[in-house]
Amino acid sequence: MNAHTTASPIFNKTGSAVQDSGSPDLFSQLAQWCGDRGRVYPPAALQRAQAAICDTIACMLAGAGDPAVTAAAGMFPEVPLGSATSLRHQTGLPAPWAAMINGCAAHALDFDDNFFPAITHASAVLVPALFALAQEQHAGGADIAHAYIVGLEVQAQIGKLVNPGHYESGWHATSTIGTIGAAAACAHLLQLDADGILHAMSVGFSLAGGSKKQFGSMVKPMHAGFAAMHGIMAARLAAAGMKGDRHAMQGRWSFADLFAGSASNMDLVPRLFPAAALAIEEFGLQAKLYPACMSAHLAIDALLALRGKFDVADVECIDVRLPAFMVGNLRYTNPQNEMEARFSMNHCAAIALLYGVPRLAHFSVEAVARAEVQALRPLVRMHVREPFVKRTDLPWGGDCLVSVTLKSHRVYSECVTYPKGCQQNPLTASEQREKFIDCARLALGLDGAVALYDCLANFSRLERITPITERLRPHAAGSGLPSDHSST
Repeated sequence: MNAHTTASPIFNKTGSAVQDSGSPDLFSQLAQWCGDRGRVYPPAALQRAQAAICDTIACMLAGAGDPAVTAAAGMFPEVPLGSATSLRHQTGLPAPWAAMINGCAAHALDFDDNFFPAITHASAVLVPALFALAQEQHAGGADIAHAYIVGLEVQAQIGKLVNPGHYESGWHATSTIGTIGAAAACAHLLQLDADGILHAMSVGFSLAGGSKKQFGSMVKPMHAGFAAMHGIMAARLAAAGMKGDRHAMQGRWSFADLFAGSASNMDLVPRLFPAAALAIEEFGLQAKLYPACMSAHLAIDALLALRGKFDVADVECIDVRLPAFMVGNLRYTNPQNEMEARFSMNHCAAIALLYGVPRLAHFSVEAVARAEVQALRPLVRMHVREPFVKRTDLPWGGDCLVSVTLKSHRVYSECVTYPKGCQQNPLTASEQREKFIDCARLALGLDGAVALYDCLANFSRLERITPITERLRPHAAGSGLPSDHSST
């Protein structure tokens, strides 16, 4: 992994030029790396990319009937406008619009993967963007997989620079860092050179935005759609000759300055990149077994381990100790709808104890209103858990301790360090397949879901992705697009 080594000025907070130790700034390093089209990716990296792409397609199909997706798709008439597939249109759309709709669908149920250290829903941005652009470019599966790895790498390195301060300050990194990563990935797919990729990322910086204030609203999944759309737009603009500031990542008024400020890790820049290993190998992706905010997953794992050791009717209280940012993300103690329920530790805990592994059906209007769920939710109390020293290097910020106190005063406790779906505790092959079928059958029926899963197993070998995209159009669905998830 060779990087360009020509020295270039980096600007400090006051705007004056300062010379670094001989390495170019991070944008320049990343652009040079992304522009190397001769790189051979390890089989393990390609396998992980393929698994993430498959998982994201499942999440897109499951989320296609979500109200946010329906609203986004309602912007466009049902007439031929382009060649890219939208989950909500029988005719094609221009790539940016298809990516926006499909990105929203991928993230609508919060069932898509997480990626550290960017703290993004990386795949919900990259996969819709690359699929839509690949249809216009007539690109194949291997082209998409390579561009996906590139986009993930860019997200990781920017995340190292600005997190955790960026995310903790309230920015939704999926729509900020995600936009720049998507711009690099799309520029790579367009076969732009290093200079073109740099300007695509610079344009992406000006399109980045999105607050965590939207968590629990219809706009939150749109952040993934916006990032996918803007990634294509930034790459297309760069390909057309648009040029931005070459030092948009560092210095006064840069991404790091505006989006992280004093919390950015500027001292790390000279050694951030090139990394010792690809981010997809070093960090992997946090696949989800539960369709809820990742911040609840450690506690869900702990509660599932405790389930069956006591009668739920005997519970006095449930104390959940989590890292501070997770407590902040789980904003709704008494959710009023399925969107808020995905960001409610109280709801997730009740579901886990009452029914076991949370499924799509547990995040419906009907499930939120169930009497037994409403009775258990007030017993859940969240606390900030300060991580032990040996836990501070965990990318999700620490472990989780759950204590269930019974009316008899007996206490059951469980501590979880590695959430289900991470590299240290991955989904099994059967769990991956089961999740895919559960998601895809909502739109395709059981036979169609199985056929699509088998097709995706050979994704990197596909010269064109038409066999997949044809199955994503509404007219290919065996049972029609779902309007809700109450029957899952």
